[in-house]
Amino acid sequence: MLCTMKNLILVLTFAAACALMGCRSAAAPLDVPYAAAAPSGGVPPFKPGERFVGISSSACLGTCAVYELYVFSDGRVLFIGKQHTGHEGRATKNIAPTVYQDLAVLLARTGVLDREIKAGTCLTDHPHLTIMRGPSKQIEGIRRQELDSGCDGQADLARDIETRFIEDTEIQRWLVPSK
Repeated sequence: MLCTMKNLILVLTFAAACALMGCRSAAAPLDVPYAAAAPSGGVPPFKPGERFVGISSSACLGTCAVYELYVFSDGRVLFIGKQHTGHEGRATKNIAPTVYQDLAVLLARTGVLDREIKAGTCLTDHPHLTIMRGPSKQIEGIRRQELDSGCDGQADLARDIETRFIEDTEIQRWLVPSK
């Protein structure tokens, strides 16, 4: 009986800690059809069948940048600033198509869209980063993975991917609000 009571206390203590700190078990990739692919809802900013990679950052209680960034296989870049960004609304530019290839290789190399990403203890009020890839030989729809930038096991991966997207597309001026 004592052993069972001890286990119950441990389980309840862990559950309470998770409720306070925000524990998540894992994030698994999700394949969604075109009509449901826009991270913030509505009509997706890409056409059905277009090849792209993209990221979307969500809100927090502070001044986290809320935006979507898409890089298409033909070298088009689409930035949609929503909140706390240097540019609100849509902005476009063209870059070398090799940037799309490099970012697609990054996503493949990290396996972020192909496996479950375990999360440990999570801090509250951190933005989520949604990583997306358009249709490929393996999937017809859009593959998405959501990472919590406040969770052990996901934070470093989310930061590294977001940093590469921002640096490789050179959209810093659209992202960072002027002072």
